[in-house]
Amino acid sequence: WTPPHGQAHPPSVPRYPCSPSTLPRRHGVSFHRFSDSLIVHILTCYKRHFLIEVAMHKYTVMIGVSMGHFIVLVCGSLAAAASPFLAPKIGIDLNSMILIITLLSLFSQELLVIQIGKREENIAFTRRFYRHYPIGEYYLVRYSSSVFAIGILFSMLIFSNFGMSQKHAIFYFCLPLIGKLLYEPLLGTYLHENKKTIQFIFAYLVINIFALTSGLSPAQLSIIPDSLTQSYVLLMTISTLLTLRLAYYQSFCLNDTGSLESQIGHVLMALFLLSLPEAARLGELLLSELR
Repeated sequence: WTPPHGQAHPPSVPRYPCSPSTLPRRHGVSFHRFSDSLIVHILTCYKRHFLIEVAMHKYTVMIGVSMGHFIVLVCGSLAAAASPFLAPKIGIDLNSMILIITLLSLFSQELLVIQIGKREENIAFTRRFYRHYPIGEYYLVRYSSSVFAIGILFSMLIFSNFGMSQKHAIFYFCLPLIGKLLYEPLLGTYLHENKKTIQFIFAYLVINIFALTSGLSPAQLSIIPDSLTQSYVLLMTISTLLTLRLAYYQSFCLNDTGSLESQIGHVLMALFLLSLPEAARLGELLLSELR
């Protein structure tokens, strides 16, 4: 059967006479499909490049913070270890030298690691803190670190013999600032309503008190020279203070929940090493009772 001249073939697809059985197709991709594919490819590459840049930036910041903390930790610990030998040459007593090195170490950590290395996270924490405790209200909470420092200063002025010597001036200046810098990571705990937060606060205070008292009054051993014992204890004291402060700051202020868990092992090891002279002193006391 041959359709009449001019009839569609097949009937559902109209076409001219003597046309092929199928409609001609354009080989390749149409311009619109090509442009859409190109745009999708460009956007995919840009997104991939952006994600790589963000990941590299975070990695660079993390390396910078770790390197900054490592530099502050090494310099502060070595300076504290050398303080029993440097203090007589400078002409100040050992405890004053310890306070100066502790204050400089904490200030360097605050400046290099927190304010510079963690600048964006620190600004975000400040905004969260002021949203929770608005300006104009909660004065005692917002300025609690300064209140703590003023309390330390007034306690020294009331319960000690007031004087204007070099030693008095160093103590009046360094101790309140050390207390303020050590207290500031606890501001982040005010934003957490977890019941364990109180336990973390007491643990932080107990560890810092133990570290400071061990550094200012190290144990005296009969088998080891006092200068070496003091160097060892002071090195571990500065290491404990800096590591614990950064761990609490990152965990409660910067919302880095894994920081405290990762750093607690280092803190416990530092505390164990810090308590070794006291353990050796206890052993000497027990052995002296048997002689």
